[in-house]
Amino acid sequence: MKLRKLHIYDYKMFKNFDISFVDKNDEALPIVVLAGVNGSGKTSLLEYVNHISLHAEIYYTKLAIDVDYKTRDDRGRIIGMKSISLPFEIEEKGIIFNTIQDYNKFLFSPLYFSAEADDISNVEKEFVKYWYNQVKFYNKRNNEITEILQKFITEVLDGLDLDFTYSYIDEDDNIFFQNSSNEKFKISELSTGEQTLLSKVLYLFFKDYKDKVILIDEPELSLHPSWQNKVLKIYENFALKNNCQIIIATHSPHIISSAKNEYLRFLRKNEEGKIEAIENITAYGRDIEWVLEQMGVTDIRLPKITKRFNEIQELINNQEFDKAESALDKLEYVIGENDKDILALRNDLAFERIDFEEDN
Repeated sequence: MKLRKLHIYDYKMFKNFDISFVDKNDEALPIVVLAGVNGSGKTSLLEYVNHISLHAEIYYTKLAIDVDYKTRDDRGRIIGMKSISLPFEIEEKGIIFNTIQDYNKFLFSPLYFSAEADDISNVEKEFVKYWYNQVKFYNKRNNEITEILQKFITEVLDGLDLDFTYSYIDEDDNIFFQNSSNEKFKISELSTGEQTLLSKVLYLFFKDYKDKVILIDEPELSLHPSWQNKVLKIYENFALKNNCQIIIATHSPHIISSAKNEYLRFLRKNEEGKIEAIENITAYGRDIEWVLEQMGVTDIRLPKITKRFNEIQELINNQEFDKAESALDKLEYVIGENDKDILALRNDLAFERIDFEEDN
């Protein structure tokens, strides 16, 4: 099942709030990335989606929800997908479903977890448990289990240029991987970034998440910035492979700039002070400073350093060139001569001096 649309009448900062989870062709998206300034409701929205699905007796004042769900025949076999807007009435005591079938459709039970859930040590334990269960309960041979794990890891890590896959578990339950040169090594010998990415993949695999809505808050936690723009590709590959929909709330400009434009939803306050979801923002591939600006970050640098830059620019504008050069020298000593804004001010100072001398 996948979310298509959600309307929240009144919950925390959301008042008559609408958000779409479909693309321009009205197909439910596999990935939705929620971004915005602090206080825009990213985490609250995940919590809302999670809570309303747990039990029908957990009520909010009003709600409306559109979903995709699988249709089945009399034997329970999947025969297709259907899009519905769940028909229920709203009364003071809560949500009243018109039929028991509508109630059952509503209970889509999303999965909500944070970055801590996929700690590498926990994943190693799950890895060993999975291997023994496959042998004990499913009579799988070692080469069959190896093939399953290798296929999954290869498919989900596709496009990330990571040169390793699963190899085997030894008699002491040590898990080994191998690279394209057939060199064997343990998980602990992977880089920290590779370990973190691998743990995220395997956590989803061992939980056997299929046909699920998965909610993830701040997947960038404990992940180096150089790896943050890779993690979204992992989730996208997993969602497409397992018919899942993954909704992510993030502060990471690296994740935001790596998201396809159709996946992105910026939460912002409009002129009336109400939160709204903005679509069609072209953030894919944009530089980090632009993304930070969209997220409400006004100072990329330390405020006191920004102040010194502004003071130097003011000196140049007032044609106090010697003072500007002296101030630039002092600031350059602090932050380095190859800083792009230092170089820009040097150029500005030189051109303004030339223009001034030519005019006088």
